[in-house]
Amino acid sequence: MADRKVIITVAPTGGFQGKEANPNIPLQPSEISETAYDCWNAGASIVHIHARDTVGKPTADPIVYSDILNRIRGKGCEIITQVTTGGGPGMTTEERLQPIYADPKPEMASLDLGPMIVTWAGREWPDLFTRSVNEWYAKEMLARDIKPEIEAFSNIMMLDVPYLIEKGLVKKPYVINFVMGMHRVAQGAIPFSPKNLLLMMDMLPPDSMFNVMGIGPDQLTATTMAVLLGGNMRVGFEDNVYYSHGVLAKSNAQLVERAVRIIREMNCEPATPDESRQMLGLAPLHQG
Repeated sequence: MADRKVIITVAPTGGFQGKEANPNIPLQPSEISETAYDCWNAGASIVHIHARDTVGKPTADPIVYSDILNRIRGKGCEIITQVTTGGGPGMTTEERLQPIYADPKPEMASLDLGPMIVTWAGREWPDLFTRSVNEWYAKEMLARDIKPEIEAFSNIMMLDVPYLIEKGLVKKPYVINFVMGMHRVAQGAIPFSPKNLLLMMDMLPPDSMFNVMGIGPDQLTATTMAVLLGGNMRVGFEDNVYYSHGVLAKSNAQLVERAVRIIREMNCEPATPDESRQMLGLAPLHQG
């Protein structure tokens, strides 16, 4: 009998690199929805969605997100839908929030803590996820009954989680994603190490559940340690395009399949989307 259920999130696209990094990164709605379907069949319960426009540039257009969400459900895919509000390089705070207004409504959305200074492709810009922005985003999500996944890039950012709780802007269980390894491109983020992960875990408020993602070469180690410590896993091309050192992953589903094997080797079992909805406090997909 499995010790517990582990939620696997897949982040197939991201807001930075494209097919130049790995030709298998899905960019268009048809590709993203097909990837979500394949990853659902492989064992993922949540898909974290970043949309791109017709030329592959990151977009926050709710119409594009609506297209992706409709395509996913049109395939009979029951995976939990989670849109980004982290957006892409240089987006304004107003733009970044737009995906939550997609129709059909996403079940979850990321809520980045901050602020940070990001450097990418010779550019530098501030990601101004201040407390006032976090409060604004959380209010909009609460009004639409969208569950936020709070993205913490460092232990210092964990200090802002109680702020949102005390304001009554997030509901139990509080879902927190530890983003580890973003320090390579972002001032204000910390690297992955067992010590850093334990430090962030020590700052979790009561009634929380946590997820771990590792950027680049940290993905496998960080997510495996998450399972050992009672957390959940996130994999996918947004975070890492390689399967092993120097070997590009063939698909997002390949990374999900490995996550499933790791979970089962630890005498756990990947949670189904319905089980994950119960764990996260989400409404059932099919009601009535």
